[in-house]
Amino acid sequence: MRINTLNVSSKSANYKRAMHQKSASDLLGVQTKSKESRVDTFIRSNRGNSVDALSESKAKMLDGMVGNDILDVFNFEEVIPCSDGIYTYKGVSFTGKQIPKVDSSRCKEIKAENNVVTFQKNSYYKYTTKDGIAHCMASGENSLNTSYSDAISGNTDNISHLASWFWEILSSKESVYIGLHYSEEEQKQYLDDAGVKKGFFTVQVGDSKATHYYSNADVAIRPKWHYDERYKAMTTGGLLIDNQPGDVFVVDGKEYILSENRTLDVPYGADIFDIEYPHMRELKNNQ
Repeated sequence: MRINTLNVSSKSANYKRAMHQKSASDLLGVQTKSKESRVDTFIRSNRGNSVDALSESKAKMLDGMVGNDILDVFNFEEVIPCSDGIYTYKGVSFTGKQIPKVDSSRCKEIKAENNVVTFQKNSYYKYTTKDGIAHCMASGENSLNTSYSDAISGNTDNISHLASWFWEILSSKESVYIGLHYSEEEQKQYLDDAGVKKGFFTVQVGDSKATHYYSNADVAIRPKWHYDERYKAMTTGGLLIDNQPGDVFVVDGKEYILSENRTLDVPYGADIFDIEYPHMRELKNNQ
């Protein structure tokens, strides 16, 4: 079982889009783009069969806190039954107060390797904010969320909700909507903190994977298909038909001259969203 804030891969229609944003922005040190709150929603997923009911009648009450093995069952394996606030698993019963918070030492840092951010199945990850606090999350089959064990034990963490939701969106085809939920400052902070460099980058959560372009332009994150469509229009014609051959454009900090076919010979991978049009250049020179 697990907590789900939003499943942008459409695996479950029950996910909600709203979550609290203020606390995340405070810790990130940036302003939120929208004042709309995001309400956390916890949903159990069907990942296995419940424990046999016979074991419940013979169960003994646990003295102390449950171990990591039971935390992992909660977060990655089967549904542990609960009756009147008492959970029972393999002959042992316990309450939500006996479920400890996921230890951040068991969590991997969110870091890009070769501009690929990978969240492996059945693994814990953490996002560390500027105040040095680690916010843990659980990566299941194809989802990334705050751990379910932390939710039922009262250790909910809105920062981990927002961080996990950000990366889960980027692992899906819905990444075009990332700007509706996170400000440009938040997007850049998450990417920079993970070591993602400008250019193409990929995010994979389980089997769900998507590639994007990290740009210097006003819109930081663009889906790869958006880049490819714009690049084709820029280099084969159609995008710059209102300009004249010989016009000078600045793309990704370099000058390019518009051809007779009204195309630009820009190398693939250049930041084509970071563009200065001739009229913009004239205005700048006249200031």
